[in-house]
Amino acid sequence: MTRFQTTLGQRSAYAIASIAAIVCAICLELFASVETRPVIGGFPLFPATIFAAGVGLLLITFLEKRGASPQHPIRVSPKSAAKILLLGGILALPPIMIDVAVGFPENLNLPLPDALFFYPGIALVAEVVFHLLPLALLSMFFLRTPTPPWLIWPVVVVEPIFQLSFLSGPSFLGLLVLANVSLVSAAQLWLFQRHGFLVMIGLRLAFYFFWHIAWGQLRLVLLF
Repeated sequence: MTRFQTTLGQRSAYAIASIAAIVCAICLELFASVETRPVIGGFPLFPATIFAAGVGLLLITFLEKRGASPQHPIRVSPKSAAKILLLGGILALPPIMIDVAVGFPENLNLPLPDALFFYPGIALVAEVVFHLLPLALLSMFFLRTPTPPWLIWPVVVVEPIFQLSFLSGPSFLGLLVLANVSLVSAAQLWLFQRHGFLVMIGLRLAFYFFWHIAWGQLRLVLLF
């Protein structure tokens, strides 16, 4: 084991991700500079993150028993983190190109510094609602374990359909968003099946960093 590499159990990794998300939600609650947006169901970020953390732990435990989630420990290193960051940057390129070519609303993203706290918090809520919960519900229909590997693919479309329902604009823009969000979701679930929750949410955070935070600030200068 190298100096900068560590090994985490799947539940320990989930706990670390949950605590980090809750801390970010608390910081946003205390120091928000603008009125932040409600999350799924109209709840503020802090209670939604607390709820998601508890429910997610139950879902992770259930999915492990059903064989839908890996039980082996995960190795965390700068090299693995760099790969996830690179993949997140690559996946952020299509929506950036869509934004440049077609254009999303000006108020698409939260400004800094609130964005640094909001997006890590909402990432946990999104993973629990759009990935863990649908996957757990689908796995209940299979008596045998482990559940079939293809079970992740119906879950891929849950988040894209949700986002599409709130999108206004031309129909072809909706199709582009549907395709892009489906691609990100598919990559996340594929990584979850092989490496676990930490890698899945890590990819979302990397994508959020490039799309919502970095490009989210740059687009206001370049496009408006």
